[in-house]
Amino acid sequence: MSREVRVDIGSDGKIKVEFLGFPGDSCFDEAETLAGILKELGLWAVPVEVTPKTSEEIAREIAKSENVEGKKVPHF
Repeated sequence: MSREVRVDIGSDGKIKVEFLGFPGDSCFDEAETLAGILKELGLWAVPVEVTPKTSEEIAREIAKSENVEGKKVPHF
């Protein structure tokens, strides 16, 4: 499964970041990397809530991931 980070910015300015395809707790490392990149760009992103996914949610993501294409963001 490929790794993917999805970012949704709501009309109220609330940001939701979802990490897909990261084994174990490696998504937390990626979240720290993303926060560092945003900070370098002058954006301060502080997590308010972290919601771990259930095994059922992870299984659904794996099944759907092969059919989903999104915008690619360049890695800094």
